[in-house]
Amino acid sequence: MTQRFEYGTAHIKDFRVRTAVDKHGKAHTPEVLLNGEPLEPSKRFWTSLHVRFGFTGNIFKYFSHEEVFNRISEVAACDQVRWCVERRGDGTGKLLAVAGPTGGFIRHDDLLALLDRYGPEEVRYHDGVVRSRHAPRHGGTFDVAGDGFQNRFVLDTPIDGFGRPNVYLSLLRLRCSNGAVGYTPTFRSELGVGKGDEGVAFALVRVLDGFNNEEGFAALRQRFESAAKSWASVNEVNRLHKTLGRMHHRGEVQGRLRRAGGDGAEEVPVGSPLFRAFHDMTGNLPEVYGLANLDALSGKRQRTLPACCKVYDLLNFASEVATHHATPAGNMTLQAYIGDLVAGEYDLEGTVDQFSDWRDFFIGSESAAGTLADLNKRGRR
Repeated sequence: MTQRFEYGTAHIKDFRVRTAVDKHGKAHTPEVLLNGEPLEPSKRFWTSLHVRFGFTGNIFKYFSHEEVFNRISEVAACDQVRWCVERRGDGTGKLLAVAGPTGGFIRHDDLLALLDRYGPEEVRYHDGVVRSRHAPRHGGTFDVAGDGFQNRFVLDTPIDGFGRPNVYLSLLRLRCSNGAVGYTPTFRSELGVGKGDEGVAFALVRVLDGFNNEEGFAALRQRFESAAKSWASVNEVNRLHKTLGRMHHRGEVQGRLRRAGGDGAEEVPVGSPLFRAFHDMTGNLPEVYGLANLDALSGKRQRTLPACCKVYDLLNFASEVATHHATPAGNMTLQAYIGDLVAGEYDLEGTVDQFSDWRDFFIGSESAAGTLADLNKRGRR
């Protein structure tokens, strides 16, 4: 990591905000001054400030930042906060979260020293949070659909004092080192840290020394085994395609796009090996179903129509992109997709046992056959 981190305390009235108006006439806050130094405010800074003092950003429509901060300083029982600044290689600073001066807290350098004692398999930093991957006490190799997997857990630790450390269950695919994280409340454990600087370190040591969640790992493994026996639906494929499109638009994954405006969900990839591989896996679904755009189908119909791949293929594709081709922000986006997918029931759960080929769905599935018949009628009008 090339970043450095500085910490200190201040009163809320010590922060000065510079506002500006963009080309669309919308006001924004490009800089916050702390001790006279301009810093880039992060989203975590504003979110943590709102949580700390119980207000929302809407108040700035009616009052200036200075008015709000001074008023809070006058009436709050304690208007002091602990701040954290991320120093980049060029010396510029990014203002991370603020927190109460007595809350549980661990500094960046202290956290890395603690993690080094336990030999983490991977350590990444992004936007105020250090993510590390570890092996649990018990976690032998097992097979899912012919692929070897091992249990892992991922530890997300905030180094700016905002929020508690979280532990997520994870599976490591051995053949290509893809890490799939159950980034959802179903597979998450939040650590209680109490108050004071020692509480966080104690909670982390306890987890790193002896974390094991056999029931949780068994549940996650069962969802992957079920994914290998479930055809992916058009809905599940379309969700992943749109997620990848937005990531391209935001520069969170490798590839090039033809700009189409909006948030990037509808953009068409141009010359992207990633999207060619994606469509090779899922099939050309608009051509299969005779549609120019899959969004012409309702959500209900998308959930009844199969793609040319299994849910297991979607999980492996998403985890490969997240592990090897995405930025830290993109990794979290894809892991959230994976966690959301495995936490619920698949649209076509267990259908591989009923239809050995996805094409059999068109004959053997009453709902899919009815949808296709309706589409054919529309095509003949």
